Amino acid sequence: MDLITQIQGIGYSFVYGIIFTFVYHFIYSHLIKIKIKFIYFIMQCCFGIIFAAIYFIGLLKINEGILRAYFLVSVLAGYVVYQNLMHEKMYIMIVKINQKLTRLFKPVRFVFLKFDGIIGSIKKRVKR
Repeated sequence: MDLITQIQGIGYSFVYGIIFTFVYHFIYSHLIKIKIKFIYFIMQCCFGIIFAAIYFIGLLKINEGILRAYFLVSVLAGYVVYQNLMHEKMYIMIVKINQKLTRLFKPVRFVFLKFDGIIGSIKKRVKR
């Protein structure tokens, strides 16, 4: 493997570590609302598999999927940089994204709440 490919792999791993940590925090902010531990565990495993597949596909494009130890160290370095330098700024961004998504899906939620109310009233009539 030549030097250019190694530098590309290290850079990709570093940036992937930062993006992976950001996306994981964003997803975790929604997953924490799930109270059933089994579903929570299954979703965590699915996200882990998806993130690993995305990383490996990127490595396939760069260097035929060869995974070196210093690539993993670079991912860890990206994680550490995110946690120490970017976490607070990105947390504010995550909160803003959550607020925008909540506003975006508010009409849809309203429709489902109305539909749930209609179904609930039908169930009450059927029970009588």
